[in-house]
Amino acid sequence: MQSVQMGSILQKRSMGLTEQQWVALLEELEKKDLYLVIQSDNPCMTKSPIGGFMPAASKNDRFILQTSEDLKQHGLPEGHYILNKKEIMEKGPSLQV
Repeated sequence: MQSVQMGSILQKRSMGLTEQQWVALLEELEKKDLYLVIQSDNPCMTKSPIGGFMPAASKNDRFILQTSEDLKQHGLPEGHYILNKKEIMEKGPSLQV
């Protein structure tokens, strides 16, 4: 399936995914040494469901996959991240897509 076709399908299906389904997807990525980094250009912050604050969602959010080695090059430990534009510039421009 082409990426454009899959993108259209994922947009509709992702709204129905449960938290556990998202966790399972992220765990599968971790098994392959891949971590999701969401890049947001929204300067606003929102309350995180796990405590603290995180960048608010934006229509222009970018989703990229990074290996643990990629993350280490930017001083980030293994894990999934939501970063705003300011944090991205601090971590290094190669985190940008």
